[in-house]
Amino acid sequence: MRIGSLIIGLAACGCLASCVQALGHGEVDWDHGARRARVLATLGPQAAEAEARTCVPDGWDWQADRRYVRVRYRGVRLHRETVATVAEGLAPQPGDEVELWPQDCRGGRLARVERVLSPPAADLGGRQ
Repeated sequence: MRIGSLIIGLAACGCLASCVQALGHGEVDWDHGARRARVLATLGPQAAEAEARTCVPDGWDWQADRRYVRVRYRGVRLHRETVATVAEGLAPQPGDEVELWPQDCRGGRLARVERVLSPPAADLGGRQ
């Protein structure tokens, strides 16, 4: 009887493990260069311009109706912070995890936030 209970228990654990989503809080398009980032602050056009002026070409249109955020994301080994534009219709708040498309300074493009990722399903003891 003990062996049967053990087999049933292991089978149940296997089924449950296949249903568990990683703590990634949503899918990110890694294959095309997107990254997972955390919003640190929302910025106005003047603050964004002051922080990101070195990456954009002269004459960049710092529109007042465009949203900007400061985000932190992980590069290969280091964490990086950058200013990013926010896609229309999004309103990420500090602490939100977002899908970030990193900047391309040679191409004159700021980083951009394309979507807000869903929050974690459960907090596992404060681990991140």
